[in-house]
Amino acid sequence: MANKFLKISEVIREETIDLAMDQVASKDQAILYLAGLLEKADLLKDKQEYIQSVYEREAMGPTYMENFIAIPHGKSDAVKEAGIAFGRSTKGFDYQTQMGGGLVKLIFMLAIPNRMSGDEYMAVLARLARLLVHEEFQRDLYSAVSYQDVLDAIIQGEGLLENLSGTKS
Repeated sequence: MANKFLKISEVIREETIDLAMDQVASKDQAILYLAGLLEKADLLKDKQEYIQSVYEREAMGPTYMENFIAIPHGKSDAVKEAGIAFGRSTKGFDYQTQMGGGLVKLIFMLAIPNRMSGDEYMAVLARLARLLVHEEFQRDLYSAVSYQDVLDAIIQGEGLLENLSGTKS
């Protein structure tokens, strides 16, 4: 029996995507910028409190995934509704953590409300991480020219994960 967990395609919005994030030069700038997109989409009650939750999570272990990818995330009462901001930088930016880091070109930042269960939170994060290891999904994100391209890639990727696991999640 499969649990009905939130899908990435259900929480990513057009206004929380930037496919030309080349003005960003560091992890701190990226977190601030993407939190701003989440705030403009009315997903946050308090941007600074949410950003603090992201940094608290960063202190627990790296969110840099290799392959020019990072997935910073925070769970907080400052989040009204679950959301994901996505940014792409053609030149990349420096993303350092306490345990190393590197150049990032694709960044997904998750905003999770405290009322969401830990299992749901981890399921969304795990699904995103599993998608990002697929080269085809990465290629689709690099070639996307619109929100719809990003959404289509996510929906296709989620379908692939469901087929691989044999469940409807």
